[in-house]
Amino acid sequence: MKFGSDLAALPRSRNAVTARGFFAGALCALAIGFGLIAVPRGAFADTADRSLLLLLPQSDEVRPWVPEASAQIAEGQGLFSLINGGAEIFLRHGFERAVVQTYSHAGSRHIQVEIYMMGTLDGAAEVFLRRTGATELPLAIGDAGVRGEYYVVFRKGRFFVTVTAGGTIADAQAMVLRIARAIEHRIPATCP
Repeated sequence: MKFGSDLAALPRSRNAVTARGFFAGALCALAIGFGLIAVPRGAFADTADRSLLLLLPQSDEVRPWVPEASAQIAEGQGLFSLINGGAEIFLRHGFERAVVQTYSHAGSRHIQVEIYMMGTLDGAAEVFLRRTGATELPLAIGDAGVRGEYYVVFRKGRFFVTVTAGGTIADAQAMVLRIARAIEHRIPATCP
């Protein structure tokens, strides 16, 4: 079958073309963000950042908590400027990029979300093992998870995620789990 004859079989409606373009674009953005397609630094490099931002919960999912400011993104060695201490363990195990977003409620209570995209599944598993302890309570989330009084830590695919409340506030504990679950559902099950 010739290429030209394939085109004749495609629907000609504007909606079909628009829908195909939308889904192709969305799929491509996710593939770039998850590192399935390499993107050179420059004009298209922020596509991977935007894909990582898509993993953060939307405002309606965390209401009455609100994003405190724009999310911060780091890549490679830039992780040192994003987190205070501990960047070495991520870099040693194939860190690629991270996003950090703080949510606040009533101006004085805070929940911080950190999503780290590692180069491999093994990298995420190693970081999880080194950042969690045997005394923490297991939590059925992602590929492995734990919870504490004011935090949830989990890994799914090549992502390592922490959601931490700025104290042991009862309603913050419930929101920490709600945010963690929202992120878990945003990470594709087939993401390598």
